[in-house]
Amino acid sequence: MLADRFTTLETALATGLSGTGRLHDLFLTWEAMTPGDYARGGEGLTIRWGWFDSPFGPAIVMGTDRGICGMGFAAEMGAEPAFEDLLRRWPKATFTEDPTALRPWVLAAFATDGMGKTPLHLIGAPFQIKVWEALLRIPTGHVTTYSEIAGTIGNPKAVRAVGTAVGRNPVSFLIPCHRALRRDGSLGGYHWGLPVKRAILAWESARTGM
Repeated sequence: MLADRFTTLETALATGLSGTGRLHDLFLTWEAMTPGDYARGGEGLTIRWGWFDSPFGPAIVMGTDRGICGMGFAAEMGAEPAFEDLLRRWPKATFTEDPTALRPWVLAAFATDGMGKTPLHLIGAPFQIKVWEALLRIPTGHVTTYSEIAGTIGNPKAVRAVGTAVGRNPVSFLIPCHRALRRDGSLGGYHWGLPVKRAILAWESARTGM
């Protein structure tokens, strides 16, 4: 049941379930761009992209030399809109199609054996980075609420802003915005479509036996 899967972020941190060094599935590492880099809209960055099969339908994945910076799903939105959606995040970057370079990271991301690591290169405003870092602390198979995230980052009144930041998460699934629910337990929204959110939550639940 959903109630059995809820966990507070404070509990997750206190029990060592995750942290910034070894994250929610213990196979992610990440770094954030500087505010100046973000403000330049990706200028000077080369971002590689490619399409991949995933457990949740076709996935568009983008990455810099430092790690995956974008992941979206096309099952509900469609391929072209999903691609354009991520493309607009970094308007001044140089984009090149190169799925081969990204494939090892993508295979590790969707692996069920825990082998391999997937580096992330987070590109966002400072407040967004704080929210995404909080999302990374939610253990696999569990969920939390937007208000809980707001409290965890020290701004309990910023629930609406947290919801916006969650919706702007550029690395779907790996930064687990699908684990954020409304206070009443309803799914709320999901940028890539609610059927995809349900599929991801069900997939994680099956993996963890919850």
